[in-house]
Amino acid sequence: ESDDRYVVGTNPDDSGSVRFSATLPVVGVLFAASEHVHLYATAGRGFETPTINELAYRPSGETGLNLALQSARSNSLELGAKFRSGQGAEATAAVFETRTRDEIVTQTNAGGRSTFQNAGSTRRRGLELSAAAELAGDLRLQAAYTWLDARYRDPFQTCAAVPCTTPTLTIPAGNRIPGTAGSSFHAALAWAPPLGWRGGVEVRALSKVWVNDANADAAPGYATTAAHFGYLARFGAFELSGFGRVDNLFGRRYIGSVIVGEGNSRFFEPAPGLTWTVGASVAARF
Repeated sequence: ESDDRYVVGTNPDDSGSVRFSATLPVVGVLFAASEHVHLYATAGRGFETPTINELAYRPSGETGLNLALQSARSNSLELGAKFRSGQGAEATAAVFETRTRDEIVTQTNAGGRSTFQNAGSTRRRGLELSAAAELAGDLRLQAAYTWLDARYRDPFQTCAAVPCTTPTLTIPAGNRIPGTAGSSFHAALAWAPPLGWRGGVEVRALSKVWVNDANADAAPGYATTAAHFGYLARFGAFELSGFGRVDNLFGRRYIGSVIVGEGNSRFFEPAPGLTWTVGASVAARF
């Protein structure tokens, strides 16, 4: 609930109000095919209300909140399998699909001020794979991969440039939803004995990311490497640990994030170069 004294002219309530509500059922089933293999399926509904930032400005440029912006509603389905062996290995696989109506999308974005609108329906479907295994000694390997196909299912109008109060650019059905990567991968190899020295390496990779609804430009894909090390010791009731970590080990230059739909085409934000962190901690057990 919000009370205010924002008055323009003779209207005593220039802010207005809006209310959202939804019922979101979820159902799931799990089948133990064997002691080591479980299969599952889940289905449910989702509900995303506009944030205060998304309601803050009207596309027309008039004062007041964008009370015409509606919540997005979705239906999701996921099917998957989980495997675990008696030798410390485990793996998961899942396929999913989410269909959304009244998707909240950027209409204009310039100078830090963004306006939003409801597009038609969208579809996100994908595949997730992950695995982990304990190798010789205290060596452990982990890996995960995601494939995502996120697209608009209905055409809609948006703004091609700023200033803009009336959308004139048609976004066709089938365009990819900006800000999402088609695939991502992560792998880590770590050596972690109970005491003493430990360390590991990590690799992360991301495919290109589209920056606007028109799919006119994209941040290119990249891969980075990180390394970490540490030491753990115990002295009676005290546990002493220290660590060091280096990210972007080879100092690669790449786009770390994008500003979706930026009206002046300033979409890209650079990621940090080589960065390092060190730390230490002491814990006591009594």
